[in-house]
Amino acid sequence: MKLTLINRLDAEEQELMQQIQTYEACTMAVLNMATDQVRPLHKFAVEDIVSSLHRMTVELQTELLHLRLEKALCQPSKH
Repeated sequence: MKLTLINRLDAEEQELMQQIQTYEACTMAVLNMATDQVRPLHKFAVEDIVSSLHRMTVELQTELLHLRLEKALCQPSKH
């Protein structure tokens, strides 16, 4: 039963890491797009978009931290 829980937590950890990487890639894409624009973009709109992506990244990183803590606490002691 504990192995099943650890397997589930491992899968959730991988999923969260992929989501975080996706948000980070999207953030970089928006920043690169803003840099490469021939016509200027609306500064506050770009700022809102990047801030929203960053906020989601931080929320997912916090979720990942809690998951890793849960995973660490359910692992057998190595002592």
